[in-house]
Amino acid sequence: MESILSVLKSFWQPIANFIPKIPAVILTLIVGYLIIQILIFILNRALKLSRLPRALIGLIVSLALVVMWMILFAEIARELGMGSLAVTISGSLAVLALALATGASGMASDIISGVFLARDHDFEIGYKIKVGGIEGVIQSVDIRKIRLVDEQGNIHILPNAKLDKEGWQVISREVEDNKIEAKKLINKK
Repeated sequence: MESILSVLKSFWQPIANFIPKIPAVILTLIVGYLIIQILIFILNRALKLSRLPRALIGLIVSLALVVMWMILFAEIARELGMGSLAVTISGSLAVLALALATGASGMASDIISGVFLARDHDFEIGYKIKVGGIEGVIQSVDIRKIRLVDEQGNIHILPNAKLDKEGWQVISREVEDNKIEAKKLINKK
């Protein structure tokens, strides 16, 4: 009988330690959620005013959201007395930053090149350009790639860094004519 009571006590004791902390954790979660929403709203507005490409804005906001939620969960773990879990979560942020800095260098160069391409006055959707041996109309530009439609209606997808590194030649700036021609070529296929 005494062993059953000791097992129940060892089971109930950790739960009893958490019960008084529950209101503080709920309050932290609510306040943290509201702060995250406000910060994301401000970040979205600021990035839209900077006129960055939508894809780049989405990437920055997503990364900021992940970081903010990880910080909030680390704080909740600390409040619950799980300091080692809070340290582990904080360490995950460092690992995430390191992975972005090293392993994603190709992606980072595409993104940076995409920002510069988006701001270049010689590079617009609808312009006919030549990159290497490929000549076509710029159909779309996103955070990492551009899409060119060639004379046969083939769509060539090129990383932004390739254009930034190799350069391109502007063949025609007649945007409306080039867009109509590209649509006809795509629909013909």
